Amino acid sequence: VELAASASLYHKRTGYLVCGACLPPTHEFRFMLVNQMQRDLTSTNVLECSGGVLACTSIITADMVPAVASEVQRLLQHDSATIRKKSIICLHRFHQLDHDTVTEQQLQEALRKSLCDKEPSVMGASLSVIESLVRNGARVNSDLTPYKDLVPSLV
Repeated sequence: VELAASASLYHKRTGYLVCGACLPPTHEFRFMLVNQMQRDLTSTNVLECSGGVLACTSIITADMVPAVASEVQRLLQHDSATIRKKSIICLHRFHQLDHDTVTEQQLQEALRKSLCDKEPSVMGASLSVIESLVRNGARVNSDLTPYKDLVPSLV
């Protein structure tokens, strides 16, 4: 946990990686990381911000999602395409964990905006998330209507 709070990017990423791999979801040390992730998500350093988003996808549990969801949604407007791409994937993970904090409609809106991004990598990430949502929706017989209007523009 102390490595994740380090000023060194190598130590920070190593700390996040070890915490994500070794700490069980119910461990109290995970809660200690939320403040550090919030700081990294608001950092002006692209590498720190990227590390924070990656940490969110692997460390955050359902009860922690409300604490960082707004920061990740704000990162969808970031100047860096890498940050926008990782933020889309992170929002998808948050939606999987907590449907109330990141609603289906919020995720759809973010995906539609990202699908029209100027960077192909962000478009690709949003397509990947849309595919996952459609496959899971078809499996549980949910309504796939929100994505039907995208088909002509994708074909």
